[in-house]
Amino acid sequence: MRISPIRVLKYCWLYFVMWSTSWMTDLRPVIKLRGFLARPAFKKCGRNLQICHGTDIKYSANMVVGNDVFIASYCWINAVGGLTIEDEVMLGPFVVIATGDHVFKNGSARFAGGARAPVKIEFGSWVGAHAVITRGVTIGRGSLIGANAVVTKDVRSGTVAGGVPAREVSDHVKELESDPDLIGR
Repeated sequence: MRISPIRVLKYCWLYFVMWSTSWMTDLRPVIKLRGFLARPAFKKCGRNLQICHGTDIKYSANMVVGNDVFIASYCWINAVGGLTIEDEVMLGPFVVIATGDHVFKNGSARFAGGARAPVKIEFGSWVGAHAVITRGVTIGRGSLIGANAVVTKDVRSGTVAGGVPAREVSDHVKELESDPDLIGR
């Protein structure tokens, strides 16, 4: 598989931005600056991206990031299979998003290759601290993923999901439907 020179430059730029700002405290101007400087590393990136320190993003050229996205400290994001984060999404600290996975061949995962599938996090969703989102998952609009959840299946819009594996534990769709500001976007 041949990687284009542009992708290599994007990856190098992102690592340079994260390294050169790693000594800075996560004050609002700093996380906004880090997000602004990181924008060229993504396939597409909206305005007001905020990235806290310690975040590790792999394959950023496969990511589409919306407006007003917040990524907290020490998130690990692997976008090898493609990742879309829509407007006003918040990722809590230590969130893991893996769009690729290992497979087994002849009883071993070491040289068996991998499976990839895109992940999509829709408008206004919030992913709690230490949550894990696996390949092929879509998290619906206005959903909340609880802390430490492992999301292996799609989550409907307007729901709260938690647990290992994550399951829907609450439904706040009616609240979303009654608020025209949330539905109208």
